Amino acid sequence: MHKDIINYELAENVTEEHLLSVAKDIIDNWMKKLPGFVKWEIHSNCNGGYTDIVYWETKEDAKNAEKDMMNIPNASDWYSCYKKDSISAHYLTQIAKFDK
Repeated sequence: MHKDIINYELAENVTEEHLLSVAKDIIDNWMKKLPGFVKWEIHSNCNGGYTDIVYWETKEDAKNAEKDMMNIPNASDWYSCYKKDSISAHYLTQIAKFDK
């Protein structure tokens, strides 16, 4: 499994409720249709910002989704949620999992 970890702050006057509404539209109209998409989690973090974790079956699925981002319906609504220059991303590939 591959994970994209994205940290960001909300743009001025963007509420958490608005972020979640826009995210739901992105999920319903774009991400659910992408090969290899598993799930998207949005977390508030201790710095007052947000951390998203997007799960993909493979790293290639994640890269293909990134290439397809120009086809996101209402992409401007999504991008306007983020404070300019606050986005950072990390990529993880799971090598082991230990459960209870």
